[in-house]
Amino acid sequence: MEYIKREAERKFREMSNFFKVVLVTGARQVGKTTMLKKLADGTDRTYVSLDDIMARELAQSDPALFFQKYKSPVIIDEVQYAPQLFERIKVICDSSEEYGQFWLTGSQQYDMMKNVRETLAGRIGILSLYSLSQREKSGITFDEPLDFSFEELCKRQNKTNPNNISDVFEHIWRGGMPRVQQADEEMRQEYFNSYV
Repeated sequence: MEYIKREAERKFREMSNFFKVVLVTGARQVGKTTMLKKLADGTDRTYVSLDDIMARELAQSDPALFFQKYKSPVIIDEVQYAPQLFERIKVICDSSEEYGQFWLTGSQQYDMMKNVRETLAGRIGILSLYSLSQREKSGITFDEPLDFSFEELCKRQNKTNPNNISDVFEHIWRGGMPRVQQADEEMRQEYFNSYV
């Protein structure tokens, strides 16, 4: 499947240059990992998924050893499985002036989010990623921050197609999950039945 550029990429890059840690949260299968891997392309950023039981057990039992094996800069996928890492991330952040050392993904589980905010306050930026927007699906992204001036809104409007009832209905019916964009109706229905 071809990568679909996300509008959140611009904001994520800015956050990575401002915070030492950036956490991308959102529902499963909205493209958190895919986006971060795409942004890390061509860099020396390490990737580790805590879906891997061995990596998860190491993270839970010995965070210091975990970070000896997976050095920053690093992407840690599904970080909610090892909240034990947050204290060690704090120590590493406080001993360095580098920004964007840690890119994390995780679900918005209340306990994890509370722990992240308390432990990494001032060090972490949290970005929510949602399913694909109509503009993203159409390949229309805006790299500049949203400006609500009439002039800028007119410029944006000129780059997009006018809404019509059929397109709106199709977008609602197809949804924004990246995996089902090219699926036929039967597979899309099976995907959503299985997802729920």
